Amino acid sequence: MVRVLGIKITDRIKEAGLVQKALSEHSGVVSTRLGFHELNDELCSREGFMVIHLAGQIDDCEALVLQLKKIEGLFVKEMLFSHGLSDASADCDGTTILGLMIPRRDDLGPQVQALLTTYGCVIRTRLGVNEVWFGEPAGLILLELSGDRSQYASLERSLREIEEIAIGRVCFPA
Repeated sequence: MVRVLGIKITDRIKEAGLVQKALSEHSGVVSTRLGFHELNDELCSREGFMVIHLAGQIDDCEALVLQLKKIEGLFVKEMLFSHGLSDASADCDGTTILGLMIPRRDDLGPQVQALLTTYGCVIRTRLGVNEVWFGEPAGLILLELSGDRSQYASLERSLREIEEIAIGRVCFPA
């Protein structure tokens, strides 16, 4: 089972070290992690975001999730992957993270890459992870989206037309 968590930290200064402590205590189940926050000439945001790819025993993964949910000022959401139309609400004005589970990546990879290139102007961050999907090698791509929200929906619709791909989405309201 593929487990991906999205975390929003509402105040990185107050939280300092608590998430890291939890991740260190449960490092055996943290396969990959990506952290980011708004940073430009005008702004260094106190909000932070993390995407965590879990791999390990279900009980161990669940222990980490429960510990993270106890940290004040943290919003923890699990990405649920599905084929076809998503039942997750697309109406969100905040940070959006899209996950793509790509089986037969050698066959489907070029088609997926072409779509990601087409919609590259709304892909702010991209992380690729080797994964196993139903016992077969697969690719997991995690995307932080930014920009024109109508393009997010168009990108997701185009990706969902590739039947073999499972897609998950997490959004943290602004």
